[in-house]
Amino acid sequence: PRVRHTAPRVYRDMTSAWSAPAVMVSRVASRVSRVCVAKSRVPPTFGVPPSRRLRNTCRHVISWHPSHYPRASHTQTNAVEGTSSSSGDRSSGDTSVPAVFPETTSPSPSVDTASEAEDLDDDNEPVLSEAAQKANREVDAYVKTSSEQSTELCKPTAPNQYLPRRSGQFTLPNPPEPVRFPRTKLNLKLAVLLLRSGYETIDAMDILPMDQFQIKFWKSRQAEWEPYKFQYAPLTIEQGALEDPLYFDFISYVQFNVVSREIPKSASVFEERSGAEGTVKVIRRDPALSDKAILPAILAQRLGDTIYARLRYGFEDTEFHAPAPAVLSNKSDATAVEEDFELVKNGLTNLTKAMVRKGYGLRSDVSVVETDFSKKKQKLKIAVAGAANLWGAQALAAKGVSPTNEYLGFVLTAYCRATGVGSYYVTRASDVSTEIEFTVLLP
Repeated sequence: PRVRHTAPRVYRDMTSAWSAPAVMVSRVASRVSRVCVAKSRVPPTFGVPPSRRLRNTCRHVISWHPSHYPRASHTQTNAVEGTSSSSGDRSSGDTSVPAVFPETTSPSPSVDTASEAEDLDDDNEPVLSEAAQKANREVDAYVKTSSEQSTELCKPTAPNQYLPRRSGQFTLPNPPEPVRFPRTKLNLKLAVLLLRSGYETIDAMDILPMDQFQIKFWKSRQAEWEPYKFQYAPLTIEQGALEDPLYFDFISYVQFNVVSREIPKSASVFEERSGAEGTVKVIRRDPALSDKAILPAILAQRLGDTIYARLRYGFEDTEFHAPAPAVLSNKSDATAVEEDFELVKNGLTNLTKAMVRKGYGLRSDVSVVETDFSKKKQKLKIAVAGAANLWGAQALAAKGVSPTNEYLGFVLTAYCRATGVGSYYVTRASDVSTEIEFTVLLP
């Protein structure tokens, strides 16, 4: 017989479970999941394995905001299958963005539990539109192909460098000041696309057990949340509101802060717990990724290619109108070289604007700094005012971790690789904008 619990009791259990082993956290979170699914609300998913999260939430775009908790937005979608580099010990399609917990408060005793009598084991998944299914297939194929070439694409001598080069500084930059001016609201689908792509890439690379990643993610968020809120007082930052650039900036920073610190001490073989009962599986990372020194570059490469593919083909029935790779003449005469440079510049401009239109920044500008026709090299300056990661990218750089959440740099590099031109870049940030000095090298 099924055992059903009321939401208040489950949340009281949840708040006292942090000192328990990870398996206890998984069981309690699983009970929360089952109760909330009956109410068609997405619960927190900390400690719940990807397969159960994927089933329970049915990968809908749903808002979960009980009256006695702060609102927390959460979405689920089809995960990219077939991109995992693991030995097959777990399904590569069982990936999703870890949810963000609401702040711990005392739950109200009055909770409507009538809908808990509904069937809690409905495994029927929603039918995606034809356009969304087609987009998923195209993204799957693109990411799978690029992931198979990761070790070659991320060599120090590779034509496209996904990680930014150092700007000549011999010391770490100072921690950033809080962003004191209003930034534009992010499109929810773009925010989810960026975070989801990061989580799926981390999972597919088998950097660390995902149950441990979720625990470390939650602890890191809790440790830094209060200081972050304090520096923006008296402004109120709604926890879980991914459309708010203040919250997105913070949660993106936490995601990269956790994985960047775990990469140097990651193991190629580890145990991962899954399921409500904490079933242990042995995960073996792809032998091609055994060298931990190249993991930051591979993470940047796979993440950049995934984001670019979703911007190009679409994500959850949302079109971003990102440009397809440019078709170049690859001739050596001055006129052809100039035309090829113009095609690449237009593509980079349109790709930047595609993200800015969805709230990644207030405005963007792309200009030519210098062009060397003899070396077929052109240097561009790409500036984004009020970028959504303005604080987080600087905070990660100040800690000296790699990679940082340089979403735009990753995506622009992915576009250049798809077009067939070499590239590298340097990122500089001020109090109001992010500037990328982007160098393009024609073949």
